[in-house]
Amino acid sequence: MGDSVRSKFYVCPVCGNVIHSMGESVIHCHGILLSPLSAESSDEKHMIFIERIEDEYYVRIDHSMTKKHYISFIAAVSSDDIQLIKLYPEQEAEARFRIRGVRRICFYCNRDGLFSINAVKGIDDREGGYDSYRERKELEETAKKLFG
Repeated sequence: MGDSVRSKFYVCPVCGNVIHSMGESVIHCHGILLSPLSAESSDEKHMIFIERIEDEYYVRIDHSMTKKHYISFIAAVSSDDIQLIKLYPEQEAEARFRIRGVRRICFYCNRDGLFSINAVKGIDDREGGYDSYRERKELEETAKKLFG
């Protein structure tokens, strides 16, 4: 049985391939030795919102999704399982995960690296920041209607 504390993510700088291991590994892609990514806490440029909806976590990241700067994947990590959603430019940075045992939510920005948050802490933090996020989204929609 694996342990999420030992869980590692690797991303190939050539093709963007995402590789996950539940322990120490030696990973090569395109002849390049890949190093495991080190996770940072999310910041104001990479705000994550986690909402519990019945038996799932709905995860949304407030981040641009252009062809040059985007969230490459979102993953829900438990002690013995990983749920990984690969994302692509010009789609929404959001995903749904079964709650079953999820301890951590990780996501990878192609420019700024890997970020991680405790799933339950993300829900608690959401309460403080979600309303301002919703208000900002409403203002953005209104501005689009007014200014095209």
